[in-house]
Amino acid sequence: MNSIQTKRSQVLAGLALLTLAAIAIHGYHVGIEDQDVYLAAAKKALNPSLYPVNAEFFTEQMQASLFIPALAFTARLFGFPWALALWHVVSLFLILLGCRQIVVLLFEQESARWAAVALVTAMLTIPIAGTALYPVDQYLHPRAPATAGILLAIAAVLQQRWVRAGLWTAAAIAMHPLMAAFGISLAVFLCAPFEGTALTAMLLPFGWTAHVSETWKQAAMARTYYFPLRWHWYEWIGVLAPVILMYRVAWLAKKRKSTMLQRVATRLVAFAIFQTIIALMLTVPESTLQFAALQPMRWLHIFYFFFLIISGGLLGEFVLQRHKSRWLLLFGALAATMFCAQRITFAHSNHIEWPGALPRNEWAKAFLWVRTNTEAADVFALDPKYMDLAGEDAYGFRAWAERSLLAEDQKDPGAATVFPQLLDKWQEQVEATRGIEHFDEAKLRDLNRRFGVNWIILPSTAKPPLANCPFQNTATIVCSLDRN
Repeated sequence: MNSIQTKRSQVLAGLALLTLAAIAIHGYHVGIEDQDVYLAAAKKALNPSLYPVNAEFFTEQMQASLFIPALAFTARLFGFPWALALWHVVSLFLILLGCRQIVVLLFEQESARWAAVALVTAMLTIPIAGTALYPVDQYLHPRAPATAGILLAIAAVLQQRWVRAGLWTAAAIAMHPLMAAFGISLAVFLCAPFEGTALTAMLLPFGWTAHVSETWKQAAMARTYYFPLRWHWYEWIGVLAPVILMYRVAWLAKKRKSTMLQRVATRLVAFAIFQTIIALMLTVPESTLQFAALQPMRWLHIFYFFFLIISGGLLGEFVLQRHKSRWLLLFGALAATMFCAQRITFAHSNHIEWPGALPRNEWAKAFLWVRTNTEAADVFALDPKYMDLAGEDAYGFRAWAERSLLAEDQKDPGAATVFPQLLDKWQEQVEATRGIEHFDEAKLRDLNRRFGVNWIILPSTAKPPLANCPFQNTATIVCSLDRN
């Protein structure tokens, strides 16, 4: 084995170790948050008899992506638990590989290169300004493989390897078209003259305007991250501070004659300014308000990756260098902080949910009981904001229970804002279940009459006026509306 092959093997081994470190620090979860949408859609693809009611809330938005068919195919081979874990681990590895390929072009010292990748690893679940995003979620999300494709494509663009760039871009589009669009926009800025502004502007959907209803506003306005002018002041610091730092990096790179670093930093600043202006143009005027559902400030996702890569490279070159104690102190403190943050966020769940293992979370246990003890045609009702209830830890009912659910007010509004034909159904069902833990028997029976609901799940502190409640644990109580 020659020296080049040896070096390549060492890099891949190092990235594999960092991938494992990322999971150890940030954890791994199943069926939480947005995975309630994606996992339910994949299960529906494999078994069309599931979710006979309200499936459109999670299937409509999946039609533009190949992620669900790909996940379903993998699940046929390995089963869902192992398929999810495999996709997540491979996506993490490819993301770190993409970061490594980019940083090699920006910094010459190995200490800078590994510090950059290590900083990304340690900060994968840092909140990104006001976008409601992390660089990488604690569970499999199509953003992860799409991000891997974007980073690897941009690395190829910077090396002018156009075929490779095209292939990775196509992979990113297949996984998550919206996030891929931001990556393409940045790639244009990095490789085109005049900072790419004119070419990127051609991609924008100017002139596509429509009136939005009051119901649409109700669904959208609750998601403040759609609208940058509704962000808190400290969230704007999360935008301005990295952009200012990139401006300073460009100045430093010019002074040190680091051509590639200067080029990337300069165009990151131009990209940030341009995308912010576009986001304001799309989310402030009434005539373009419907584009808020595209979440135009999510350009920060790819920007934050470059911010972490460049920050880590500078730390490695100027601060850490070859001082092992500095590396241990910095990354030990960062890893411990991020680990503790995850344990606080998911205090009632296992840090790593190994494939096939039973959940520790009491709500997930209730959902699992539902899966094994009720019929696929049954329809359930929960509090519209059940993921925020004490101890729930954002576990998704549809993902775990594999049963139909009346529209909720956390993930379903995303579909309703993109597909207005769902708005009336969403509003009617959400309003019908608000305060469900306090309903008397007449109101519960009305849910059965209007929507076919035959089961409800409530917090264990509730006192449902029903005799048939076959499951209860320390967090939940599951009751049937059937008269028996």
